[in-house]
Amino acid sequence: MACELMECCQFFNDNMKELPKAAEYIRNRLCLGDHQSCSRFKIYKEYGAANVPPGLNDDDAEEVKKALQCLQKKQASEG
Repeated sequence: MACELMECCQFFNDNMKELPKAAEYIRNRLCLGDHQSCSRFKIYKEYGAANVPPGLNDDDAEEVKKALQCLQKKQASEG
């Protein structure tokens, strides 16, 4: 089962665009496989959509917030 954040996670666009083979490997291994071990997914699941606390790994916490905003916009446009 794919990670529910995958559609809006910017990890590949922001960090991996220069490494397409590595990005494909990570996407297959984590996003489409063991996404429960991804730090962004863990933050999302542990703290929920509205409660991502400050003070965690700043990059991951900020990216989770961005992914959640993206997902909310997509859901609003579909509904």
